[in-house]
Amino acid sequence: MSILLIGRWTWAGHLEITESHAVEDGDQDAIRKLVDGHDIGELFAAEFLVDDHKDAVQRAYEEYVADDGAELIDEVEGFEPAVV
Repeated sequence: MSILLIGRWTWAGHLEITESHAVEDGDQDAIRKLVDGHDIGELFAAEFLVDDHKDAVQRAYEEYVADDGAELIDEVEGFEPAVV
């Protein structure tokens, strides 16, 4: 299993996570169905090969946010990633 995080980039450049889904590793059909219908403009969607939401959020922070000086806002569980 892996975790698909869906969210958006805010006007201030922060990443806001609004959905979290467990999916089979690499199941592109399931991922496509979950992403379809979202506004593509500022969409963020990424699959992480981890077992839980918190690990996925931490990875998203490390891979997409930390180097830019932005924040990651987890609207799903309110998890605050550790600053690395």
